[in-house]
Formats: sequence, structure tokens, C-alpha cells
Amino acid sequence: MGKIRVGVIGVGSIAEAGHFPNYAKHPDVELVAIADVDSQRAGLMAEKYGVPKVYSTAEDMLANENLDAVSVCTWNCSHVPLAELVVKLGVDVLVEKPLGLSYADTSRLAELVREKGQVGMVGMTHRYRNESQALKRIVDSGALGQIYYVKAQILRQRGTPTGWFTDISKSGGGPLMDIGVHVLDLAWWLAGQPEPTSVSGMMTKGLGNYQTQMLGRWKSSVSHNQDLAIFDVEDFASAFIRFKNGICLQLEVSWAINGPQDDELKVDIFGDKAGVSLSPLRMYSECAGVLTAADLNIDRNNPFEREISHFVSAVKDRTEPLSSISQGAEIVRILEAISLSSQRGEEVRL
Repeated sequence: MGKIRVGVIGVGSIAEAGHFPNYAKHPDVELVAIADVDSQRAGLMAEKYGVPKVYSTAEDMLANENLDAVSVCTWNCSHVPLAELVVKLGVDVLVEKPLGLSYADTSRLAELVREKGQVGMVGMTHRYRNESQALKRIVDSGALGQIYYVKAQILRQRGTPTGWFTDISKSGGGPLMDIGVHVLDLAWWLAGQPEPTSVSGMMTKGLGNYQTQMLGRWKSSVSHNQDLAIFDVEDFASAFIRFKNGICLQLEVSWAINGPQDDELKVDIFGDKAGVSLSPLRMYSECAGVLTAADLNIDRNNPFEREISHFVSAVKDRTEPLSSISQGAEIVRILEAISLSSQRGEEVRL
């Protein structure tokens, strides 16, 4: 197989930060087309990364270009429809997180990927960090013994983004769908992807569109809702998840909270022989009856670069990717249950 002919749908910040630069420098990739309704920004990205063709719709790009693979980097609400369009044409797909807004939609996409025999991957970038890979090796070795509890957390004091993120019609939710999906996925993956049985969730808009002074905030590259006139999502979410194998997982995520700043993605895994944490990157155990804490000596890497390289390899070798569409659908199943539990004010059985 020669170079992989790749197209990108969506030219927002995630495409610019993770997809375009890493496709452009990959020796086995020919970045041939971009599709976005924002023709001006699409043109700028095409010029910056040497992409020869720009289209205003994904349909036009797919009809006119003989593509091997496509990245979907659009609003959350459009991930599944666009990915289905790509896969039905026999093209492999990398979809940004979250995979979609409902388990019904994402499981249908997972089935379509299986039926068509395509490579389908979700951009769960934190799985591709060296730190995460090191912890996964330790967990899979059995060194922790029987795992029984996992903590997953990312708490911002003031970090609500502007733009489409606070518009539920576009995003499907607040920090739970934005950053919470990353920490939930990483914790679940590290723990061995156990089957969930019940979820108790709480979601609230605690601070909303705060007016805190002298602090910057991340801004979407899309002009929609930059003044946050639409703010119909939560800014804090927590959940307690039980799994069939007895593991329990506690999740906490926020965009804005009156508490300590803890923007670092944190995962702690506790077993009866040892435990590990992501931040700080450390292993806890006993040696000769003495309690020990050992830091892991790991070089940091560019996880976006590894993610894109992994996708390209999966396309070329026809292999199942590390963060598959079916696993992405399972994460959406849990996210959906958290929201439902919060709405009902009671535990939800799965």
C-alpha cells in the first residue's frame, strides 16, 4: 500500500493542534483535502499545511476525492452522522471525542464499522501518552493484584471555554463531554475496560457564566456563542460507577468550581498488592514489609503524534486500533447513564 490519502472534516482548534500537523509530517500520509463550512479558516489551514483541495461540505469532498481515511473534527452532535457517511463509502475513520451524544447512535456506528470491515478509531488522546502506556503495562502485568477502586478527576477553578461548548445542541453537555470523557476513558481503559452495572451521577450548573476578572479562558476557533449567551450545560459533574467484576470508579470533573485548582488529569488505581497514580506518576506497594512509593522514570511524548501514527498504522495494516469505535460507544453509554441518573436523582442500572 502506498501513501494513505487523508481528508479532514472540520478545521477547528483540535484539527489544527492534533490532526493537521501530525498528518502533514507523517511519511506515509498524503493530506489531500479539507471540508468545512468556514471557507476562510479552511483556506488558511490548507495554505498552512499544504492541502491542495478545500470543500464546503463533507459530501462534496467524499464524492470528489478518492480517500483512504478521514478525520472527523467537528461539533460533537455531528460526529456520528459524518462518521457513518464516511464508513458507508468504504473509508476508514478517526472520530474526535466524544464519539457521539447517545449510546444508540454510537452503537449503531460501531455495528456499521464491523459490517463494512473498516478501521474505526476514537481520538482518546490520553491513552497515547507514555505515562498512560507505562501504567497500563504495570496494571496488565498483574502487579497491582485485585483492583477494587479507581479515582478519576480533573477540576478547574475557572476554565469554562467560550463558544459552542456551552450550547447543548452542539456539544451534548459541559465538562463531562469535554474533559470528563478523557479522564473517564483513561481510567476505564487502565482498569481493563470492565463492564458497568450501575451508575449514580450528579450534574449541576454551579457557577455558570461567571464574571471573574483578570483571568484568561480558552476560546473556540468558531465564532458561535463566544459571549456564552447560550449556557444550558453543567459546569460540574460527579459519578460513582460500579462494574461487574467488583471494581468501583469515582469520577469528578469541573470547568469552574470554588475549590483548589487541580487542572491535571488524575487517575488513581488501587489494588490489594499495589497501587498506581498518573499524577504524580508513581507506584505504591510494600517491600519486605515496608511501605514504598516509587516514581516512574518515563520520558514524555507528543500523544497527538502517536495517536495519528497509530491510526495510520491501523489503516495500512488493517488492524483494530487501541481506542476503537466500539470502546468509544461504551464510554458514551456510561456518560449517558450519568446524565440520566442526575436527571432522575437516583442510581441507574445498566
